[in-house]
Amino acid sequence: MKPKDLASASLLLLFGVALGIWLDRAWLPAPAKDTSPVAPSGKTGKLPALARPPASRPDSTTSPVSPDPAGPPLNASEFAFAFTAALSERNPDTRFMQLIELAERVLPAEVARVLPLLDQVTRRDHRSGLLGVLIGKWASADPAAALTYAQQLTRGPERLSATVTALGVWAAADNSAALAWAQAQPPGTQRNQAFQAVLGQLAEKDPGAALAELKKAGLTSLTSGLHEAIFQHWAETDPTAAAAKALTELPPGRQRDSVLQLITATWAASDPVAAAAWVRQQPDGKGKRELIQSLSDTLAATDPKAAVELALTLPEGGNRHEALAQIAARWASVDLDAALDWVKQLPAGQARNNALINLSHEWAEANPRAVAEYAASLPGGPTQDTLYSAVANQWATSDPASALKWAQALPGADTRLQAMETALTVWAGTAPEEAAVVVANLPADNAKPALLQNFAARWAEDDPDAALRWTQQLPAAAQPAAYEGLVPQLANNSPAAAAALLGKLPVDSREQVAEHILQVWRESDAAAARAWLVGAPLPEEIRQRLLKP
Repeated sequence: MKPKDLASASLLLLFGVALGIWLDRAWLPAPAKDTSPVAPSGKTGKLPALARPPASRPDSTTSPVSPDPAGPPLNASEFAFAFTAALSERNPDTRFMQLIELAERVLPAEVARVLPLLDQVTRRDHRSGLLGVLIGKWASADPAAALTYAQQLTRGPERLSATVTALGVWAAADNSAALAWAQAQPPGTQRNQAFQAVLGQLAEKDPGAALAELKKAGLTSLTSGLHEAIFQHWAETDPTAAAAKALTELPPGRQRDSVLQLITATWAASDPVAAAAWVRQQPDGKGKRELIQSLSDTLAATDPKAAVELALTLPEGGNRHEALAQIAARWASVDLDAALDWVKQLPAGQARNNALINLSHEWAEANPRAVAEYAASLPGGPTQDTLYSAVANQWATSDPASALKWAQALPGADTRLQAMETALTVWAGTAPEEAAVVVANLPADNAKPALLQNFAARWAEDDPDAALRWTQQLPAAAQPAAYEGLVPQLANNSPAAAAALLGKLPVDSREQVAEHILQVWRESDAAAARAWLVGAPLPEEIRQRLLKP
């Protein structure tokens, strides 16, 4: 995705994330596993010593962990007091979760009074997520008022997402009224998104009617995901009819292929044998190959042997390799030992390499030492690098300093760099100040610029101010690489501050970052963004291109 697309996509995603938190706050621990696979015979390799083995994933028979029950409902004054206290939390993730919990507790009638407080939330993505929860609460009691407010928001992505949220809540309560509102909108993005919200709700009750309304809507463009939502609900009750309707109503192409994959995946949940039989009956071609690949992935979680059998009907090549790799990942999540035994008996080649890469995370969680030893037996390349990185990731969760030291001793420059980046990324998320000292004092070799860039970017996701202070005190020669990671992250919440730092980036990195800054800044202050661009430290031809509307 290009930087200029990131802002809008991130905001739409945060609305979904925040609303998902609102609907379901429970989670499950990972299942326990333990395995000790043996490296292939005849392979040798020097493995840097592990100072101590990373901890294998412990057995757990505990019940699912749940957050504390939500507190009592809040009026506007109570929310404001608690909101101010929550803003003082230094950890950004904890702060966001506290604010989301408060938003969930606001009385719907009080939402209009608390919305102005969101201006105090400096992180744009967090503000957008909170707005989504509050608009949803308001719309549950007064959809017309919530919708009116949403349409008056000045930031484009927030306005669109808030409108869709309010309309979706309205549609769940009174679909006919919400549908009439959507039909009355002028052609354009808002009308398309309105139909997505309304017909998505209608599809849950009557997918056939939703499809008929979609055909009558005359949308200016295909609304992303709407056909998929309709046919998924249809497949839950009558997959045979849903598949037949998709074949007759949708023209051949990417969208029909996507819909059919969704139908067969839904079908497989209730009758995998029938779903597989239907897929096998389809005419040969690209669509069928992708259907087999998709369905084998779905089957792997419940019947991996049937999934393998289906995948092997694909011709030798990329589709088969990808299908087998997907099966490996799914299988490993439910039975790692069996998945490893199967992968190791595959013929040497791309299929086995892809499968090893796809199960590396599960394997490293269960037995990182075994992964490290197996990786040492492999020839250098992407498969070995991925396995080593999986070890670094798992080890760094418990002892990042030792994980980094181990990664520094690995053979091969690319292998070392990838494992070191992985360890530092984990460390930056748990103890960034400690990691920052270590990164700054790493040897000044060819790998250090990349390590500085990636570390600064990761730290800036959580605390851009602290990452900036650290970057500013680095030696002058090290600063450009760190700024290259920091500035794009800083732009997400403070485009003006990011713009002031663009000149500190390497010249060949500035164009892409400048585009991202402009995309974000134009949403809140297009005039200021344009004024900055006129004198921005960019080559003239790039500046002129970006100045065009």
